[in-house]
Amino acid sequence: MKPVCRLLVALLCAACCAQCAQQPRQGSLAENAPALSARPLVVLDIGHRFGDEGAASPQAVEGKRLKETSFWYEYCYYTKKVIEAAGYRCIVCNRGDEPADPRMQGFARRAGVVHLHQKQKSGRYASTVHPDRFSAGQISADFAIRQGAACAVFLHHNGLAGWSTRGENSSVLYNQYNGRQLADSLCAALNAEVLNHGMDNKGKPCTPSVRRKAAAPSAGWMNACDDSGIPAAVIEAAYLSNANHVAYLVNDANARKYAECIGRGIVGFLKSTRPAPHLRADDNVPDEGSFGRSIKY
Repeated sequence: MKPVCRLLVALLCAACCAQCAQQPRQGSLAENAPALSARPLVVLDIGHRFGDEGAASPQAVEGKRLKETSFWYEYCYYTKKVIEAAGYRCIVCNRGDEPADPRMQGFARRAGVVHLHQKQKSGRYASTVHPDRFSAGQISADFAIRQGAACAVFLHHNGLAGWSTRGENSSVLYNQYNGRQLADSLCAALNAEVLNHGMDNKGKPCTPSVRRKAAAPSAGWMNACDDSGIPAAVIEAAYLSNANHVAYLVNDANARKYAECIGRGIVGFLKSTRPAPHLRADDNVPDEGSFGRSIKY
């Protein structure tokens, strides 16, 4: 090939390479970044914290004594997987510190748990977003608000003193102005797949229950989500004091199904047509759920 021809070929190749470099490859991070950031985000909060685990079964069943926080460290991953498989983003958080137990550490890493390091184990703390809201779980609600969550779901269990086998008042709590549709979707999933379908509750369904703004100050975390227009729900469907519920949940496959079912309830909500969010007009104007200012966490 003559020198002039070689020069022309080189120039054409260089131009072609430059054009290719300016265009991201199909499936590349640059191409997908806008779509990734635009996808709705779900924040899951593991209830309570190690050292203050909330509900627990009175005794071990099949060698396992279920505890509220430990259960959700182990199984929140399956809820998160369902949400992400449907194309949504999901972050799991917990108000406490990283667990000391190596097994729980492994579960936390698997689910990518973000630990919020609340300074004290107990007490109520003012919201840093809506300062007249305060509660023990406020730091998690504030995290969901600052992340711009499409919804926040607080993963809990319930429990009473001693064993029972009765039908429990299984519920999904929701914030008054924005959460009913989310709670309805979660209850529908739990009633279709789990409650009285393996987890015996004497025929009683899981029902939505509003956590009213005029309720005790412990509702502050839900109220803060309401103020920011974020649908929020607390899962209180399983009772760790109920022998039938515990007998179901100590089985690993059943526990996974329970966690996945909650994920499907969240996905059903996100796929539904939702009304415009209700926002609090002015934080400086007290409303029926304001309880004054308190210490900051």
